[in-house]
Formats: sequence, structure tokens, C-alpha cells
Amino acid sequence: MLDTLRADGLSLYGNPRATSPALDRLAERGVVFEQAVSHAPWTLPAFVGLFSGSYPSPRVFAEQRLQVTLVEALREAGYATAAFTEGGFASSVFGFDRGFDTYWELEGKVALAKDGELLKPTYEGGVAKTVDAALSWLQQNGGRRFFLMLHTYEIHFPYTYDGYAKTLSPGRLGPAYEPKESRAVKRGELQPSAADVAYVRALYDAGVRVVDQHLERLFEGLEALDLADRTVVVVTSDHGEALGERDLRHLGRHGDWLYDELLHIPLILHDPRVRHPVRRVSAQVRLLDVLPTLLDLANTTPAAETDGRSLLPLVRGEESDDRLAFGRSHPIHDYDLRRTCMRDGRHKLIANLAPRPPEVPPLELYELAEDAREHTSVADAHPAVRDRLGLALREHWHRTGDDADIALDIDQVFPDALREQLRALGYLDE
Repeated sequence: MLDTLRADGLSLYGNPRATSPALDRLAERGVVFEQAVSHAPWTLPAFVGLFSGSYPSPRVFAEQRLQVTLVEALREAGYATAAFTEGGFASSVFGFDRGFDTYWELEGKVALAKDGELLKPTYEGGVAKTVDAALSWLQQNGGRRFFLMLHTYEIHFPYTYDGYAKTLSPGRLGPAYEPKESRAVKRGELQPSAADVAYVRALYDAGVRVVDQHLERLFEGLEALDLADRTVVVVTSDHGEALGERDLRHLGRHGDWLYDELLHIPLILHDPRVRHPVRRVSAQVRLLDVLPTLLDLANTTPAAETDGRSLLPLVRGEESDDRLAFGRSHPIHDYDLRRTCMRDGRHKLIANLAPRPPEVPPLELYELAEDAREHTSVADAHPAVRDRLGLALREHWHRTGDDADIALDIDQVFPDALREQLRALGYLDE
């Protein structure tokens, strides 16, 4: 789980920079899902859907904790279950350790706590330390059937790697894009130029390249432990990132919108035991489908019905239809707009819910093939498509209801150390 990785962050999804040679090689041996989408533009609700296989609702997430997880089905089927995360909104505070025998929260690119004391960021942790811990666990447990999740924030804001930026001018931004610069941009005190935006994108892409290098170490570790030929590997993300496609005040942010720079994510499946007949799946699929697929591969089933479905019929050539995908913004702050969307693979309808500023339309409709950047709404020009997706959106809304938003009492639920980490990641205001 590569936090904040938009699909086009990888070279195999069209990035002109060679950001992902290790993942490109994995994709050549496996299956690439070209239209995988998340249901949420930030980590917490995305993880709720990932683990439960269902859209966030009070049934699967209540009292600010995960209530349903498909990981339990894997553990009950005899798998050793372990997760190596870098905390934040993937913290066990929110119940994501449910179903795991081992759930480690390691120091990432921002501070965590040790023995109740805050640790200052040392940059000695992050993806390198997370991969090391996962490899150490595999050395001890690789002889058993296992499910291991590795999650890293290394790609996430703040952006500090300059591998692709050394030949570019940082302009007024400074050598890295960190909270000071981001706040100035958000408040309108600093207006990024086209060169500034290009520099931020270079920093972001450099972070992707660093993560790919450490994933190569992980894959080499599987080979060294004689596990590569019998371990299914899935690589995906929880959401993407805004990198200058529209309102520049959102540069290097996510959580606000439901455009594809935030919802279109990579998804690679490699099963070394079989060469699937379909190697690139063009049909739309969802982050919700990932865990049901792994359960299908493990010949087990979830205890309750899920919104997600196994992807194996698509890679076997037994299905080819797009899977209807719902999305919701789940605002973090009271001032964030509430938005919801329905995507059918060809079109996306976004509903901006009241109260909203007068300049924000109630509905936006985009033809994704002709307008991949979603710059021109055709809601008035295509009323039949608008109404069809609007009906599907209303039906889903009635099933989940207003209380399906992820409501967090920030002042009460967050321990001080977690609050400090989320602030450093850009989620909480000063």
C-alpha cells in the first residue's frame, strides 16, 4: 500500500520519468488494472473500504474504529497476518489492527512517539525501515502461509527528495515542498508559477522512485527466502494527489476533491503460480475489490456480503464489464465541502452537496475518455447520462445514508503523538 500514489506516478501508467523500474518488471509478469479507482480521497476512509471490502458505513466503521475486516477471514483460514505501517490515519487507533497477529507502526517520514515521548523527525525511518522490518518478519515466518501488508507514507507530502529536481529551479519554494510552503500556497500568499508546479512534480516523482528502489529490495528478499515463486503480490494505493491540475492552492494536497488525480490509483496483481490470459484489464475496478480477490485466491470467503468482488473473473477473461464505482469525500474539517460521485468507467458524475459557494455547481459530469483531466463539465449537454448516474448515486446514498461520513472528533480521538504526526503530514491545521 503506497500511500498517496496516483496512477500516473508510475512509468507503467504513463509517467515520462522512469520512476518505477521494479514495479514495471512486476507488472510485466502480472496483471495491470488500467482503471482502478478509490472510493475516497484520503487515507482513513480508503483503508476502511480496503479492509472491509465495503463502502464506509456505520456497519463497518463505528465509534471511530473499524468494525469489520476481511483480514479476520484470512487469519481464520490459517494465515499468519502481519502489517508494517507508518501510522497516521493507518494507525491502530482506528482499529486497523483488527485481524492482525502483528501490527507494527514504525517511524515514518514524520514523528511518532516512544514510551509516551514525542520523537522529532530524524528521517532515519520511513520506507527503508519499514521494508527492513517486513523482511525480518518474513525471515521468521516465511515458512507459514502468511498475509503481510506493507504501508508507507514516503511518497506523501512533505516532498523532500530532489532526484529529479536537481536541474530545475526551486523558484520561491525552496529546495523541498514542506508545511511552510504549502500553507503559504493554500492561503494565497504564494502564487505558484508553472515552473514551481513542475518543480513540485519533480519532487513528488523522486519520492516514487525512492519507494520503487526499496520495493526492489523487498522483491529480492522474497527471492532470497525462496518465497517469490509462491507469494502473490498486490501493489496499490489508497488515493492520489493534486499536483497543479486546477486550483493551485491545492498543490500537494488531497482530501478535498473527487477528480481522478485523487481517485485514479495503480493496481498490479502478480500471481507467480499462473499466467493469466488477460494481462491488462481496461475495465473499471475498485479498491474495494482487492481483499475479496485475495480471499478468492486463498479459497476462503468473507463472513458477510461485501460491496467489493473478486477480480479473478476479469483476469481469466470471464468478465469484461466496468464495475460501477461510488466515491465520497468524507470531509475532515467543518469547512470542507461534502461531495459524492458515481463513475461508470466512461463518465463521472460529481454531486457537490449543500451548503456550497455559489460558484460551485451542484452537478459536474465528465467524459473521461475525451476529457481525462476533467476540465469541462458536460452535465447540461448529456442529460440522459447525467440522470442515469444521478439515479445510481441517489440509490447508493439511500442505502448508506448521511451517517456514512467518517466523522472524527479530532480533539478527543487523537493521542498527542498521532495529532503531531497528522499535522506534519498536512492533515490538521495549525
